Amino acid sequence: MRVILAGYNVDVSQLLSKEVQCTPETISAAYARISRSKKSVDELRKDAVLDVEKARRSNKMIVFEMGHSSVAEHAVFNFDLIGISRYLTEFVQRTRLASFTEKSQRYVMLDGDYIIPEEIQNDAEILKQYQETIQLQNQTYLFLFEKLKSFFQRTTSLSKKDIEGLAKEDARYVLSMATQTQMGMTINARSLEHLLKRLYAIPLNEAKNLADSLYEQVSNIAPSLIRYIEPSKYDTQKYKTDVFAESREQVEKCTLLSYPAHADERIIAGLIFRSTGIDYQTAFENVKRMSTQDKEEILQRYLADITCHDSLPREFELVDFVFQVNISSSCFAQLKRHRIATIISTDYDPKFGFTIPKSIDKIGQKDAYRNVMEKSEKMYEILWEKYPEVKNYILTNAHHKVVLFKCNMRELCHFSRLRQDAHAQWDIRELAQNIIEKVKQVAPITSVLICGKDTFPEANTTLLHN
Repeated sequence: MRVILAGYNVDVSQLLSKEVQCTPETISAAYARISRSKKSVDELRKDAVLDVEKARRSNKMIVFEMGHSSVAEHAVFNFDLIGISRYLTEFVQRTRLASFTEKSQRYVMLDGDYIIPEEIQNDAEILKQYQETIQLQNQTYLFLFEKLKSFFQRTTSLSKKDIEGLAKEDARYVLSMATQTQMGMTINARSLEHLLKRLYAIPLNEAKNLADSLYEQVSNIAPSLIRYIEPSKYDTQKYKTDVFAESREQVEKCTLLSYPAHADERIIAGLIFRSTGIDYQTAFENVKRMSTQDKEEILQRYLADITCHDSLPREFELVDFVFQVNISSSCFAQLKRHRIATIISTDYDPKFGFTIPKSIDKIGQKDAYRNVMEKSEKMYEILWEKYPEVKNYILTNAHHKVVLFKCNMRELCHFSRLRQDAHAQWDIRELAQNIIEKVKQVAPITSVLICGKDTFPEANTTLLHN
């Protein structure tokens, strides 16, 4: 694992002078004073740059003693995270107010690099079995890649690049979550402090090593903004999982658990409220009495000029949906990127099942594929007995977890434009289609523009000509 501090924001005057210390703390300290000083912002920044220690004392008092934590968000860091496991990325990318760009297994051919957990490195027998299992996964990945590449060459007229992309996309399902990856992360100081606490709370040495490396990189640069990183007992309890009972009901692929009655009417009433100032409840009752045609006409009036690059108005946030989905690790890797939504997931468990890409059946390799799943699950059971904290490393991109996914209609618009589009990966696209079909049943009027980018013109035509 390598963690490199690639950059951080500083006052421009610090870049132009060799006599002052470069730190993002001066910006946060200056901005914190805006609400209580007559000085202009540029004067406050100059004062902070000339006295870094005073700026640090100010940060400590305002951020931690007075509790104005948002001040720490003015300090921003960029990190290269190299050689961490695919599994650990799930914990890192839970951070809402941060940006991540990760190496995609859909586009990059993998060369077999994987994490060996420190927890098992001194257990020769377990280590041997673990490595043999991952070697089988990696060998099968290469074998399936070649078979799939030949299949797509015969059955499509795509370019060589696109054919190889399809082959990588489906072959990767046999790879373990121990597979190494890399990402770029941009994160503010407040979110970084929360991330460090989370990583220290997770019962994985890899997580603690990452936290150590991150903290080492920033502790001297911004000591006044990143201070409380020790997890509480409550923090550590959140990452303990109970042992599942042997019997469990089958979990459906996608279930709509809850939604408000009169979803369409709630959104349309919000649009009327904003433009007229009429009491919202009165507007809501009035909309309920309207005909479908009248409701559609109101929606047309507000969305007449919308394009696929525009967000829906915030009134669409008035309606929430909660889904329960049973999805592969590969699918979850994409779903988790929608961080503004509420995403609550179980631990991975082979009893939730695994996904088999349709192409694997078409090339006649289901037996080889299932063999990898079987061997992976046997190793999972062995790890669960002796080293339960690392058991998920050996599961594959195909294995499932169950997720509660809560989002509003506006978020669903963004989700569907990315994930229901023809360019989206098939696993997440199938999930998106299931989700949107259920939404359109309970909110048929306001969901008309919830679709992939590729079908937006058609949906917009439907909206305007109903």
